[in-house]
Amino acid sequence: MKSDRIRLFYSALCLLATFTTVPLLAQSESGKSIIILDASGSMWGQIDGEPKIEIAREVIADLMTTLDPDVEIGLMAYGHREKGNCEDIELLSAPSKGDRAGFLAKVNSIIPKGKTPLTSAVEQAAQFLKYEEEAANIILVSDGLETCDEDPCVLAGELAAKGINFKAHIVAFDLTAEESDSFRCLADETGGEFLQAQNASTLKDALEMAIDALMKPSGEVMPEPKRDPATIKAPETVPAGAEFEVEWAGPDNKGDYLTIVSKDAEEGVYGNYTYTRKGSPLTLTAPVDPGLCEVRYLMSEGERQVLGRVDIEVIPVSASLEAPEEVVAGSGFNVDWKGPDNKGDYITIVPRGAEKGAYESYAYTGKGNPAEIRALSVPGLAEVRYVTGQGKLTLASREITVTEADVLVSGPEVVDAGASLVIDWVGPGNQGDYITIVKQGADEGTYHSYFYTKNSDDGKVEITALEEVGDDYEVRYVEGQDKKTLASYPISIRPVTASVEGPESAVSGSEVEIKWSGPEYKGWYITIVEKSAEAGTYTKYFYTGNEESPTKLQSPELVGPCEIRFVSADRNIVASTPIEMIAAVANFTETPEKVAAKEEFRVKWEGPDNARDYITIVEASAEDGKYGDYIYVERGQDQDLTAPDEPGDYEIRYVTSQKKTVLARERVKVVAE
Repeated sequence: MKSDRIRLFYSALCLLATFTTVPLLAQSESGKSIIILDASGSMWGQIDGEPKIEIAREVIADLMTTLDPDVEIGLMAYGHREKGNCEDIELLSAPSKGDRAGFLAKVNSIIPKGKTPLTSAVEQAAQFLKYEEEAANIILVSDGLETCDEDPCVLAGELAAKGINFKAHIVAFDLTAEESDSFRCLADETGGEFLQAQNASTLKDALEMAIDALMKPSGEVMPEPKRDPATIKAPETVPAGAEFEVEWAGPDNKGDYLTIVSKDAEEGVYGNYTYTRKGSPLTLTAPVDPGLCEVRYLMSEGERQVLGRVDIEVIPVSASLEAPEEVVAGSGFNVDWKGPDNKGDYITIVPRGAEKGAYESYAYTGKGNPAEIRALSVPGLAEVRYVTGQGKLTLASREITVTEADVLVSGPEVVDAGASLVIDWVGPGNQGDYITIVKQGADEGTYHSYFYTKNSDDGKVEITALEEVGDDYEVRYVEGQDKKTLASYPISIRPVTASVEGPESAVSGSEVEIKWSGPEYKGWYITIVEKSAEAGTYTKYFYTGNEESPTKLQSPELVGPCEIRFVSADRNIVASTPIEMIAAVANFTETPEKVAAKEEFRVKWEGPDNARDYITIVEASAEDGKYGDYIYVERGQDQDLTAPDEPGDYEIRYVTSQKKTVLARERVKVVAE
């Protein structure tokens, strides 16, 4: 289902992907383009169970992989930073031909929050595109009306009067005819397309028609729509909410559509619909309210003239449910159901008497029978309901009692800071339930170290105590649905004792023997850093849980006052001792003045001989850190270096392993063989 929604939405935005074949959007003919993406709070609304903003992100991600690299396109969003702020409009990406990855990163960073200042957004985009001087296109994708007291029609007139070749194409979601008329003027006045969609399927059709419009040369006069009568053939009856097939014949003007409405609905009113451009036959969806209806052929132009109609009876549907009489709070259980199984129908559980359309845990009927849902987290009387996807009508309900779960947690009453502790638990062990340790009185849902009960086979879990000492902590069993604490017990955290010892001084980069005592917990370590370094700073280190005391640690290449530190997993210093790091020195005691190209030769040196220090030969002008053939000093002085292939002036260097510092250097001439 998700892939279908994405495919449909993608088709809707295909008008961008067709830039390679649609001259209207090429830079040479119609200038730069900006997508204005609605990021108001309503974009968290769902289409077939998927938030609209998530669908948009995935569609645009696909788009960026196919978009012609020569197309200059930008991104603007509104309502994505603050709630209630009509000034929240931002050009996130200026029109450009490259950096599609950066464009996509901006799209993915958008979090819907605020209002819908669509008029100001269109105006700002037009001004940025210099619409009075250059051809420009704006594509506004919005699921709501203007909410910031601006008049889009006033702006539409100004843009049309001043723009050389400016077009605003509007894509509107889930709006009535009256709502649509409030800002369709933006498209009508500028010669753009106003595209309506009530669901993903009609969204695809609407934006494919936008592609057709974009492909027509600028200034082309559109022919008058045909008003010939249409004929319709539909079944005499159809179950409420069901899909049915309609055959038709008619003028098939751009934007003409078939719809089903109540028999007494006024002319121009529409219900569920589908565009005639798909051909005959077409599939329509019946409304969920039974009664006498009509299938109508409507023109999209003008007053939405009805060119044909036929009667159809929408007959009632029913459903039934079988579920246990009692379920434990938060537990999963199965519901057997019978019903129409129309698209979007679902089974849910709600508190008894909940309002129409309310839902908690739910499962779509299309996923199979029985449906698996989770009980409410709060004990009490509840209802299991069969709900229609269209209209949110309850076709069947069954009362069910949610009982309190028996939950218990127990374990040590005192624990060392940062130590692991084993907790025994009894409880439902539902998906998402967990054991954690927190401050007493902490907000519900607060957690530190935790373990999911579902992953515990023996009624025991292991968690880690906080490192802050105190008598005001507690271990909690938390249910995964509403993060409510079902059981707890108090626990005290006491300080740990630790010590660390080392030499008073050491040569920079050398191995230092360290004696230590203290916790061997996961993530606790010992390191050497500058005395002034912030807590949590580290260089080379070893985990206390992996070593025995004493342990040798290669020191960092630092000079001056330093510290050996014993550090916890939360980067707290639990013990330390000072150490003075002394600068390392080296010199060559024997090197050749010259050597033949490719010849092997030896050198002698005096130095710290720290692990991974090396001697190399490089061009005399080479930057420090460059290397040619080399030997590791820790392997002793009975090693050969090989001269480079090309004659010239070279340098033999002693280089440290960590910072690549050159401690000694001697010139050598490489001559031809």
